[in-house]
Amino acid sequence: MSEPDAQYPRYRSHFLPRTRDGRIAVLAFVALLAFAEPPLVYVLANRITPWVFGMPFLFAYLLGIYLGMIAVLIWAARRGV
Repeated sequence: MSEPDAQYPRYRSHFLPRTRDGRIAVLAFVALLAFAEPPLVYVLANRITPWVFGMPFLFAYLLGIYLGMIAVLIWAARRGV
């Protein structure tokens, strides 16, 4: 009788990116996410006094970060990563 693992091929984990573009997409997304979470957002953007396009700075900052995250996801989807 053979071992159960010998019958089936071994695949790499699907949680780890397999390509260079996949690693870039994951790192870019995680870096942008870190800029939207405390403590970085408290240090960098926790102010409302300068207004940008009619929004407090904090909201404009977070909008830019979230749009960047969406752009990374769209880029990764188009590349087939």
